[in-house]
Amino acid sequence: MVGTDSSAPPTPLGAAKEAAPTGASLAIETLVANGVETVFGVPGVHTLALYDALVDAPIRHVLARHEQGAGFMADGYARATGRPGVAVIITGPGITNVATPVGEAYADSSPVFVLSSNVERPYLDAMRGNLHDLKDQRGVMAAVTQWNARPMTAGEVPTTVGEAFRRLGHGRPLPVHVEVPLDVLDEPAPNAGPAPTNRPERLAPDPQALLDAAAQLKAARRPVIYCGGGAVSAAAGEQVIELAERLGAPVLTSIMGKGSVPEDHPLVVGALWQPGNAIDDLLREADCLLVVGSKLGVQATNGFRLPIPPTLIRIDVDERELTLNAQPTLGILGDALLATEGIASLLAGDEHTAPGFGTETVATARAAARATSFGADRTAHLDALRAAVPRDGVVAFDMTMMSYVACGLFPAYLPRTFLFPSGYGTLGFALPAALGAKVGRPEAAVVCVCGDGGFQYTMEELGTAVQHRLGVPIVIFNDSTYSAVKHEQQASRGARYLGVDLVNPDYVALAAAYGIPGVRIETPEALAEAVGLALSRDLPTIIDVPIPGWT
Repeated sequence: MVGTDSSAPPTPLGAAKEAAPTGASLAIETLVANGVETVFGVPGVHTLALYDALVDAPIRHVLARHEQGAGFMADGYARATGRPGVAVIITGPGITNVATPVGEAYADSSPVFVLSSNVERPYLDAMRGNLHDLKDQRGVMAAVTQWNARPMTAGEVPTTVGEAFRRLGHGRPLPVHVEVPLDVLDEPAPNAGPAPTNRPERLAPDPQALLDAAAQLKAARRPVIYCGGGAVSAAAGEQVIELAERLGAPVLTSIMGKGSVPEDHPLVVGALWQPGNAIDDLLREADCLLVVGSKLGVQATNGFRLPIPPTLIRIDVDERELTLNAQPTLGILGDALLATEGIASLLAGDEHTAPGFGTETVATARAAARATSFGADRTAHLDALRAAVPRDGVVAFDMTMMSYVACGLFPAYLPRTFLFPSGYGTLGFALPAALGAKVGRPEAAVVCVCGDGGFQYTMEELGTAVQHRLGVPIVIFNDSTYSAVKHEQQASRGARYLGVDLVNPDYVALAAAYGIPGVRIETPEALAEAVGLALSRDLPTIIDVPIPGWT
C-alpha cells in the first residue's frame, strides 16, 4: 500500500496505549488494596470478568462446591482470623444460596463481604427473562447485611468496594454486599484513580464514661463481668482478666464470648450460667454487672431470666446494642479493648477493699454448675477431643446435641478458637466454616464437629477439602437422627415422632470414595487418638462416632 513501510514489523495490539481498567479489574484491585489474600467462590457465566481479573491478582481462590459452602467458608475464615472473609458469587441462585451463611454472619457479627454480579443495567430488577433473573437481588441481601450497594458505572466500582471495607472496619462487624452489573464489569474506566484503602479503626470511648465506670466498680462490693462476642472481636480478654483480678469478680461469657478469656483461669466460669444453678446464685449476690460486648439476647439470657444487679454497666461498639434488651445505668459506646483498658488503668494502683467473690467461691460455683449442666453425663467424647486439640486449636461446631453440650462444657482458652452458629442456628455450618478457618490459619489445628444430619447439609465441601489439601479432622457424632428435634418431640409433643429418623451413608466408605482416610471409632480414647493422627495429615479425615440417641 502507498505510504506504508511493509518492511516494518506490525505494532502489537495495545502497545501504543495500555488498555483501561474495567469494572471487574477495579473491583479485584480494591480487594487487594484492602488486604484481601483469599476469596471463596464458585465461578459462573455471570462472574467470568471477575474470575479473569483474579487470574492475574495476588489472591488465592478457594473453589467451593456450593455457594452456601463458599459463604460459610468466608464466615469461618473471618471468625478464625478477624479479617474480612470474601465470597465471590453469581447472580440470582448464587445470591439466594449464599443468603443463609450471610444471615448467620449477621446474627453473629462476622465480617463477611459478598461480591456478586447482576444482569446488565437495562434489565436490572425487570424480570425480562434474563438468565438468573431475580426481581430484587439487593432486597434479598438487604435482609442479611448491614449495607449493600450497586455501582452503576465502572468508575464507581473502587469507591463502592472501598466503602464496603470502611463499614466492615468501623463499629460492629456485620456483613456487606456489593453487586456489579454484567456490563459494568466489562466497562472500561480510563480515568479511574488508585484503589481506596480503608483500614479498621477502633472507636474510642468517652473518657468521662470511663471515669464513671471506674468509680462505680470501685464502689461495688460484689461485681461480676460478662463477656459477649464483642470481647472476642476486640481481643479484650487480657484487660478483662486484669479487671477481674483487681475486683475479685467472676467472669461469665455468652456462647459467642467463649474464648474471650481463658476458661481455666480461676475467676472464669465461661458459658455455664443456667437459671437456678450455682452461677445464677452468684449473680443474685452481685451488686454490679459489667457487660462487655453483648446484646444480652433472648437465647443468652434464657428469655431474659439472667439476674441483673442494681448497677449495670454496658460497653458496646454498636449504639443500638448498647441499650438493647436491658437499660444500663451507665452505657459506654466504644471499642471493648479500649474501654476495658481505660477502666483498668484508672483502677491501677487502687486497693479494692470490697470482698468481691474470691477464687474459692468461684471454683465451688463452677464445679457445681458443671455437674448440673446440660449433657454433664455425655462429656467423655468432648473431654477426649479437648485433650487432642492444642490450646490454640480451632474447633468449628455445628448445630447438634454434642455441640450444645460443648457450649457449656468444652473449655475454650483463646479468642477465635470456638466457632458456633449461635444466632441464626443453621445446620451445615461446621464443615465449610472449619475449612475457611484452616485456609485463614493454616498453621493452626482445626477440627470440625457435626452431627450426622447437619453433615449432610454441606458434605459436598469434602471436595474442596481434598482439592485444596486441608487437613481437617471431621468428627461426626452419629445417631442416625435429627436428635434435637426428636428430643423436643418427646419432651413437648408426647413423643409423636415424624421426620426425624435418618438413613445415612457409610461415612467410612464415603471417605474412601474421596480417597481420604476414614475411621469408625467406639470409645473416647479412640477418638482422641484418631483426631491426633488426623491433625498430622494434609488431607481431611472422616471420623465416624456412633453414639446413643438422646431420647
